[in-house]
Amino acid sequence: REMLARDLHDTVAHHVSAIAIRAQAGLAVAEVKPDAAMDALRVIEAEASRTLAEMRSMVRVLRVGDAPDLAPGRTLADIQELASNELSPRVDVRVTGDTDSIPPTVAAAVFRMAQESVTNARRHARGASIIDVVVEADEGGVRLRVTNDGEVVPASTPGYGITGMMERVSLLGGTCQSGRAPGGGWVVTAVLPRVGWTT
Repeated sequence: REMLARDLHDTVAHHVSAIAIRAQAGLAVAEVKPDAAMDALRVIEAEASRTLAEMRSMVRVLRVGDAPDLAPGRTLADIQELASNELSPRVDVRVTGDTDSIPPTVAAAVFRMAQESVTNARRHARGASIIDVVVEADEGGVRLRVTNDGEVVPASTPGYGITGMMERVSLLGGTCQSGRAPGGGWVVTAVLPRVGWTT
């Protein structure tokens, strides 16, 4: 149940959040920039299609008892998909180091944590102009750092995103922290050690 809860939150909820954010952006510019509104509709359609595909996969697992579809999983290279100059805040992504040796389970966890951190920043960081995602892989393991420069706005109801990130990292023997950044904004850091990995 916990695994399904994390997957639902980190996949379906992420796409629905992206749909809501794009719809709001499209509505805001529809009268003055119709082309931007059309771009928003294209993104909404693509996100909705991905959401349906992932929901069908999860429903199939629950109804039929199929094994979860584990391949192809998300990789560290996929984190580049989070980069965006189209909306404010801008998302900058930097992935460095020996990413090819990272086990698929670790890479997928890092991707989901980066994705969740970006989604949270877009939803809750008022006035943010930039979200910075940095992933470094070396002989010690993988380090993720996601920062934004916005004002922290508490959610009206607590979500499960940070809980899911903590659970993912704990299952892989790592650590994760989330909180106000020195000097303002918000920062999420995670470290997943190489100790015990099979490559």
